[in-house]
Amino acid sequence: DIGIPLLAPSGRGITITDQGRKFAIRAEQLLLDFAALEASARQTPSEHKSLRLGSFEVFTTHFLGPLITDYFPDENLVLHELTPGKMEQAIIDRIVDIGITYLPIPGAGLDFLKVTQIEMGAYARKGAFHKNPLAEIPFAVPVTPTQGAPTKVAGLDGWPEHLFPRNAKYRVTMMESALEIVRNGHAAVYLPAFVAALHNTKIKEPLQLYPLKLDVTIPAQYVQQSVYIVKRQSEVENDVIKRLAKALRIVCRQVK
Repeated sequence: DIGIPLLAPSGRGITITDQGRKFAIRAEQLLLDFAALEASARQTPSEHKSLRLGSFEVFTTHFLGPLITDYFPDENLVLHELTPGKMEQAIIDRIVDIGITYLPIPGAGLDFLKVTQIEMGAYARKGAFHKNPLAEIPFAVPVTPTQGAPTKVAGLDGWPEHLFPRNAKYRVTMMESALEIVRNGHAAVYLPAFVAALHNTKIKEPLQLYPLKLDVTIPAQYVQQSVYIVKRQSEVENDVIKRLAKALRIVCRQVK
């Protein structure tokens, strides 16, 4: 195939020619390089021991502990806390490999894998605002609006502002800041039930979150939100994605 004699007859057998020996020395390194290239191409993110994850604070606050402890104890985690839209763009730009969201922003080249559902609710400190009508309840809400979502939700917390305008007394960038305001009895907050449950496992009883019974009925499509894992269409559904989906299904059921 290469135009030079590599082997020559020798009695009843064969021997390697001088040209063949020189060729073998070069070929050995080439074959090793090819094997390394093939192994690298087949390597999955779990084999790299690195999880490049993108999401926003609803999932990163209180969710990271059980995620790392129970499902990804050996991986190096690279976490980008991004708002919807920017998270999807980071996946397209290969800054992150996997995203978690319940406010999906469609984009070319992306797959949205529905993995579970979460229940949303209004929460406040025990005894705070539990008999007040919605119009009198101050809320701590995200500063960042959501743009490009297929629903009419305008805020990052998923509240249907177009149906029920709130008294947004406090506007914050970080969800943990909103939780601190709520813990001190100054406002209510709208968030997933599993976040409230995880929050309450770490907070003393007087500062825990309790669901509010509002005097309005929020439509079911805003109370029950689908949770998606976002990936590039070119990325195969590997073991990391399957483990992340399992973690979300289990953790998001914590609604005590």
